Amino acid sequence: MADGGRTRILLAEAMHFGGTCTNHGCVPTKALVRTAKLVHESRQAMRFGVMGAPGEVEWRRAIGRAFQVRDHMLRYGATPFREGGVEVRFPCRAVITGEHRVRLGEGEDAEEVEAGAVLIAAGLDPSVPPIPGLRESGYCDNEKVLELQDLPNRMAVIGSGPIGSEFAQIFARFGVQVTLLEAAERLLPPEEPEAAEALLAAFEDEGVEVRTGVKMTSVEPAPNGAHRIYFESDASIEADKILVATGRVLDGESLGLNAGGVEWTPRGVKVDSHLRTTAPWVWAAGDVVGRQLFTHVASEMGQVAARNALRGGDGEVDLTVVPRVTFTDPEVASVGITEEQAREAGHDVRVGFARVADAEKAEIDGQRFGHVKVVADATGKLLGCQVVAETAGDMIHEAAVMMAGGVPVGVAARMMHAYPTLSELMRSAFSEAAGA
Repeated sequence: MADGGRTRILLAEAMHFGGTCTNHGCVPTKALVRTAKLVHESRQAMRFGVMGAPGEVEWRRAIGRAFQVRDHMLRYGATPFREGGVEVRFPCRAVITGEHRVRLGEGEDAEEVEAGAVLIAAGLDPSVPPIPGLRESGYCDNEKVLELQDLPNRMAVIGSGPIGSEFAQIFARFGVQVTLLEAAERLLPPEEPEAAEALLAAFEDEGVEVRTGVKMTSVEPAPNGAHRIYFESDASIEADKILVATGRVLDGESLGLNAGGVEWTPRGVKVDSHLRTTAPWVWAAGDVVGRQLFTHVASEMGQVAARNALRGGDGEVDLTVVPRVTFTDPEVASVGITEEQAREAGHDVRVGFARVADAEKAEIDGQRFGHVKVVADATGKLLGCQVVAETAGDMIHEAAVMMAGGVPVGVAARMMHAYPTLSELMRSAFSEAAGA
């Protein structure tokens, strides 16, 4: 956020201009999701009277298109920042070396500068579970998996959060034999249990082997460059590639946080409600804070933190209403709190539920899996909503706007929804929650 040249602003990026989302996260993976969906639909086409051979994926073309989409997003590079008066150093590693001191670059070219304020938006690194032999296995994370030259025959995906679930379905649709491994008792552990049930049904229908509640004890080499994963139960599986998707972690030492007096844990930097760290001249925003790791949250945080750092402001980020989406098929979208969280908070809970299979639009489109679940209190206040459907990521914003605007579920229950759409399910769920 430039301020017309009144303040010297310097932006340093060590590795990937545009951040994780554009380079290795949301953008290329959603491009692969689209390709995988087309392949899947081609295999279902005969049901709709469309004849012809099912589509087969050519991995290098698929990943090539994903990178083309990414490059299009990054086509302007640093130009808009420079035109706005920001000095851009890229690639350039920045490390805090002391109070108001930052080292730019490494080796003989390193330069130390004085900074009146510092905003850290460095993101997080992929975490790796401490399973003996895993690091030596040549595993992939969400970045390295995009560098595969060819599709493996068998893949084990460790972790069933959004990243693991999306990649499991992508590779299964590309013809890879996928086993999805989760230590928790269900898929997508933070979401409603009904979401896990719907996604499990969809995955098993597509041939993804799902193992939940498993504890992995070791990884050992197997013939032909494969790897064998052993479980506490003495069972084991073989995989040609292992994809680790078990969350993100902060390496605060590499940023010099200790030298700057910035408190942090592997989960993120400690900040107050204004995104100021324990060092009064340092702010932090985005994934590095460790709260709700979404690009839209990072964007909001960045704007608030930049204004506070530049202008000495006291702005805050409101994370009360944050829609989130896992881009599987069906998509899983949520906002607010779950039924269990609402009951634990002491609310007099009212639940509304509508199945995708009961929507005529779903019958038209051949959709079978999913639902809408609404959680409200006795006054009709909407506390949370979950949508599992092909277009859940778009549908969830009706509930988000209701929560932000304080619209009771009874009002939404009386509002006409267009026919035939999946959004009719929203009205059905609101109606049940309102007792209408």
